[in-house]
Amino acid sequence: MSNEEHHPTKSWSLISSAMIGVTITILAIMWQFSPIGGMVTSTYLLMVALILFVNSTTVNEKVNYERAKGAPDEVIEKWMHFAEYSFGLAFTLYISTFAILGYKYLLNITVLVSVPRVWALVLPWVFLIVTWLIMGIYAALDSRNMLKDIKRMTWLILEIIALVLINLDYLGIITIP
Repeated sequence: MSNEEHHPTKSWSLISSAMIGVTITILAIMWQFSPIGGMVTSTYLLMVALILFVNSTTVNEKVNYERAKGAPDEVIEKWMHFAEYSFGLAFTLYISTFAILGYKYLLNITVLVSVPRVWALVLPWVFLIVTWLIMGIYAALDSRNMLKDIKRMTWLILEIIALVLINLDYLGIITIP
């Protein structure tokens, strides 16, 4: 098989590029209609995700360049792993940001209307559990090597940390800025 058959990069570049646009759009919208709290954390998470998505796009172009030069599979494989880590971590930060923002926006709404505050806390739980179920199914269908499972576990741990912080905020132990 040729390098192109082993290492498809075009779709990763497109996905990363699309996520760059989506990130910028979300930043612009959330700053116009910001919730009370969560903006500092969400902005930081999205800005780091933006850098990682840009990196993923750049690394994919590096893979295309190395492939065109006739680089060995080992070289291309290293760059592809770097792109996957960048994209995966960026997407994890994205998911964590959505959980935090969804919680903070709903928390604000529960103050304005007569809805129990607990519904604001339910959203990140449902959001993350559905995400984890989908990722679990994906992992079961695509468990080619242990490296991918380690990456997924790292991302899962980061998302659990975000959920713990949301719960601590809800209990009034900390405040997510």
